[in-house]
Amino acid sequence: MQKFTHLLLPAALALSLSAQAQTRQVTGTVLSATDRSPLPGVSVIIKGTTTGTSTDANGKFTLPVPTGNDPVLIFSFIGFEPTEARVGSNSVVEPVQLKEKTTELDDVVVVGYGTQRKRDVTGSVASISAEQVAETPIARVDQILQGRVSGVQVTQTNSEPGGNVSIRIRGTNSINTGNEPLFVVDGFPGGGDLNSINPSDIESVEILKDASATAIYGSRGANGVVLITTKKGKAGRNTINFEAYTGVQVVRNKYELMNAREFAEYLNDVQTQGNEGSASPLPLPYTQEQIDALGEGTDWQDEILRPARMSNYQLSFNGGNDETRYNLSFNYFDQQGIILNSGFQRGTIRLNLDRKISRKLSFSLASQIAGTLEKRALVNSQGGSFGGVLLDALRISPIVPVRDEFGQYVYSNSPLPYVEDVGNPVAYANKTKDNRTTGRGLFNVAGNYELLEGLTLRVTGGLDYRTTQADVYRPSDIFLGRLTNGSATRGETNRYSWLNENTLTYDRKLNENNALNVVAGLTFQRFYGNNFGTSVNNFFTNTLGSDNLALGANILTPNSGRYSNSLASYFGRVNYRLFEKYLFTFTMRADGSSRFGSNNKWGYFPSAAFAYRIIDEPFMKGLGFLSDLKLRLGYGVTGNQEIDNYQSLARYGADGYASGSNRLVGLVPLNIRNPDLRWESTAASNVGIDLAFLQNRISITADAYYKKTTDLLLRVSTPRTTGYPDIYLNAGSVQNKGVEFALNTTNFDSEKFSWNTNLNISFNRNEVLDLNGEYERFVGSSSSSLFVGSGLGQTSILRIGEPIGSFYGYEFDGLWQSVEEIRNSGTRTVVRPGDPRYRDLNGDGAITPVDRSIIGRAQPDFIYGVTNGFKYGNFNLSVFIQGVQGTDVLNLNRYELESGLTSTNKLQTVVNRWTPTNTDTTIPRAGSTIRRSTGIVNDVLEDGSFVRLKTVTLGYTLPKFGKVVKSASVYVTAQNLVTWTDYSGYDPEVNSFGSDNLSLNTDYNAFPSTRTFIAGLKLGF
Repeated sequence: MQKFTHLLLPAALALSLSAQAQTRQVTGTVLSATDRSPLPGVSVIIKGTTTGTSTDANGKFTLPVPTGNDPVLIFSFIGFEPTEARVGSNSVVEPVQLKEKTTELDDVVVVGYGTQRKRDVTGSVASISAEQVAETPIARVDQILQGRVSGVQVTQTNSEPGGNVSIRIRGTNSINTGNEPLFVVDGFPGGGDLNSINPSDIESVEILKDASATAIYGSRGANGVVLITTKKGKAGRNTINFEAYTGVQVVRNKYELMNAREFAEYLNDVQTQGNEGSASPLPLPYTQEQIDALGEGTDWQDEILRPARMSNYQLSFNGGNDETRYNLSFNYFDQQGIILNSGFQRGTIRLNLDRKISRKLSFSLASQIAGTLEKRALVNSQGGSFGGVLLDALRISPIVPVRDEFGQYVYSNSPLPYVEDVGNPVAYANKTKDNRTTGRGLFNVAGNYELLEGLTLRVTGGLDYRTTQADVYRPSDIFLGRLTNGSATRGETNRYSWLNENTLTYDRKLNENNALNVVAGLTFQRFYGNNFGTSVNNFFTNTLGSDNLALGANILTPNSGRYSNSLASYFGRVNYRLFEKYLFTFTMRADGSSRFGSNNKWGYFPSAAFAYRIIDEPFMKGLGFLSDLKLRLGYGVTGNQEIDNYQSLARYGADGYASGSNRLVGLVPLNIRNPDLRWESTAASNVGIDLAFLQNRISITADAYYKKTTDLLLRVSTPRTTGYPDIYLNAGSVQNKGVEFALNTTNFDSEKFSWNTNLNISFNRNEVLDLNGEYERFVGSSSSSLFVGSGLGQTSILRIGEPIGSFYGYEFDGLWQSVEEIRNSGTRTVVRPGDPRYRDLNGDGAITPVDRSIIGRAQPDFIYGVTNGFKYGNFNLSVFIQGVQGTDVLNLNRYELESGLTSTNKLQTVVNRWTPTNTDTTIPRAGSTIRRSTGIVNDVLEDGSFVRLKTVTLGYTLPKFGKVVKSASVYVTAQNLVTWTDYSGYDPEVNSFGSDNLSLNTDYNAFPSTRTFIAGLKLGF
């Protein structure tokens, strides 16, 4: 036995030495990410094994790890998020920082002039995080709101690169003033022009929807408030992040137009109809032999549209320590337009800096410098600003080639006089210049000083400066430049505002059951602007374009202007929390504005809200499936001041006339003085409930609201004897009421696979209550100017009891089929067989304006959005669907291309037009101008409802590699992939009149929407 023991001891010693040789000691420290204090008792385990240890009282640990591989350590601690760290060949691990676990209710959201825990919010506030912004490559920050927030309708009014969107939060409040929300960028209110804001810099976006949340912004809060917070520096390890993506945009949909042979037959048919009964008939433009030889001809849409690339590059530096934190970013974005020679470019530099001077004193800087370039295609060959070159591409004859036999651009349309004389859209797009260059600097500096424990003084100074230069040149060798022999326009607009805000914040938990947060402030903001422009024509050479205006012989009258306005405010808000479950908010703001009359310079905007966290009651403890239940009630008054400057004053403008060879200039009065002019006032109430089940795996937010806007800033007609057409008065009222729902669910959650869903749906009903005693008013922007002599007239109506955006016109009743039918009907309207027939609502035998009725509504029945997010291993997939239901769109393209001008190309549907042998159709005969001379009709009013697969993103996180690259991922994204709709135009989400309240959902050759495919890369160092 002893001999056997002697043999075992050396073997055991050898094994022990071998084991020691295969392990190495690794040491490290674990800290709290919040304050970088050491964390004792943290579990440290080698991934894939049961080998581990825990940190000592100083947060330090020592652990033997195997040699010859690259082990991963897992750090976990109660109340903190678990994290992993790769050891590599190091014997010392870099300090590991654990983040505290927070429930969604403990998340901090930004509110006006402060922050709150989500659990303590009493108003209706929605939040979008940086992660959600990063899911979708976008050109503008406001695009991220589309379909993702209940109660918020976002419409892409212009799909041109750099084009605007229209945002309505809980409906349309106003008739003659702005309905867009107030944007606040890093605390700077009025920070619009979102084209210059880089979306990759965004940390979070908060949307304040009800009056209790927006009243802190007083006279500018009636349309809701969007708070944009950019990324700040984080203490700890310095990081470098790089992102790049590139992609291509293609046309989503096209109009099916006549080809060359079909259009020639149509022109012959029009001439045949026009020659009936004519004493001097024109010959037919084409013989049958010529028609047979034409074939397909030119597809001008294909010629003017192109696949367009887009790309984005972002480089950012983030880090700092307990005293100084920084975030520095550089961005370049380049998007071609799908119309030739259009596009948008943006370059930005952002520096956000936070500096702690002492325990009581700190400073912060949020700053950005940006430059943008818009290449526009908004003017057509007639010089009009609607439709642009696309209007010409739809109108011009497909028989005309782009270039002649010598390779030169064909000058204009043919054959005259059978067609409208329009220019070559390809020549216009390629040879003209229409650029807008904007430079912007946005700076906001704040100092914070703790006067007493819990009492902080914050002083802010900000500046927003924007300068825009317009540069236009139309050469003499294109159709539009023929009359002026070349024309140039140069102009500059400068806008800037400075801001000073002074706030005192008292934030203390008084005892175990009482907490108080009080904010009081005094702010000043002043806005300035000036502009200058001049035009020159009759150039003897096109060589220098607009770079030397002296080459133009004819200098037109220059224009210039200057304006300023100011806003002074003081406000206060009290948040009181009792027993952690009774929450009270009281707000008051007073605004004084130079825009309003001398008798009403100041407006006052109070609000109050109460929230009851029922879930914290003792009797709720037994309901384990219910994890949150909060009831919210709120009421408040907010204002709207979005009118032009000086409307309350008696203004004068320059006017002149020719006297012989001289031009005499003088002043003429422009408007009537109104010293009583004041803010619109919106009183709003809100009832909301927040529910969560199964440890917050299911959460529901529901709100019902009612808003009434009174003292509308309404343009009211004045008697002709005054010498003025109208005046701004405080008169009339509008109401909005609706309900909103948001549902968030965690459907599956495991280490390898997770699936979550976010759904929102909103219903809003808008109604005009009063129009200064009028029952109805005909409106509709300047639609009649689109079709000179067409009789189109105004397309919409404001009527008591009806919503804003009600289309007003005639009801289509088929086509007249025979002379006998016309004779027997008793109609007094001059018509022919094949002409459209309209309902004679008053039965007088004539179609007159009194036969019009409300034929559709632009306001939708409801809007919604659904996002599904999936993760499997290193893969992630996001699918976003957006929808609008129950809205109508006025398709003025069909109005013109089916039966408007008889001398322009037509839709393919017109091939099936009425003839004596083809009567089973709704398309009028060739040459019929009845629809055009009557006005809008419900057969060109289409259902604009749609369901859109808005965004699909598939990403893959690459395994960690090397010491330099800390993270890496790749992704592909498809946008506007599929749209299910009955709308026949380019896109149902359209408004050619932008944010015009009185001409909603009108499609007149709007820039086509695109389907986009993107591939991107993200790297972290």
